Amino acid sequence: MKAVFFDLDGTLFDTLEDIKAAIDYAIRAYDGESVPLCDVRRYVGRGLRRALANAIVEHCPPIQEEGEQELMYQLMLSYYRKHPADHTSLYPGMGELLSSLKEHGIMMGVISNKADEIVHQIIGKLSPVDFDYVQGACGKFPLKPDPGALLSAMEQFSLSPDDVVYVGDSWVDEETARRAGVRSLIVSYGFSTKDELEARGIAVSAENVASLARVLSQSL
Repeated sequence: MKAVFFDLDGTLFDTLEDIKAAIDYAIRAYDGESVPLCDVRRYVGRGLRRALANAIVEHCPPIQEEGEQELMYQLMLSYYRKHPADHTSLYPGMGELLSSLKEHGIMMGVISNKADEIVHQIIGKLSPVDFDYVQGACGKFPLKPDPGALLSAMEQFSLSPDDVVYVGDSWVDEETARRAGVRSLIVSYGFSTKDELEARGIAVSAENVASLARVLSQSL
């Protein structure tokens, strides 16, 4: 193993409360109701725009005018930019895991469907290590499970599929790794439960960060 790429939400960081706050801020401006955390958990994984769209359908009065949903999305982003990590934190043990990988000379990257600027803000505020590659949603690549961002990073760092492990917490991440031809490690401590993952035929590699660290150490 020469490189580990991570998903962000539900894999490196517990970001659920801040995503909820940004969604709530946007839909309350349009007479929507506060979105329960359990629903936010269902919405995440395919980008903030889709998460908001799901929240609008289930928790907001019908949109009457063309363009209102885009205005709500921009409102959500404006809030999230100002509050990227009020309640967000690394999962317990993740800081030590990242530091250990860095000490072993492992190249590390983050690939997220979250807006690129917010990804960089969260990592800049909370990560104990510098990542070699960070890519969020910015229009340069399609969103995961399209493997474009991962394949581009592999090309940039001259990595073969055998060199890479991709760590995530959802079927989106498993599919991303599969399409890129790399090994995936899917965790169940994040935004997808073990039962939800196994119902999709996805084997859970780790149920907590300590287990993830043990699995990764076997490839060092």
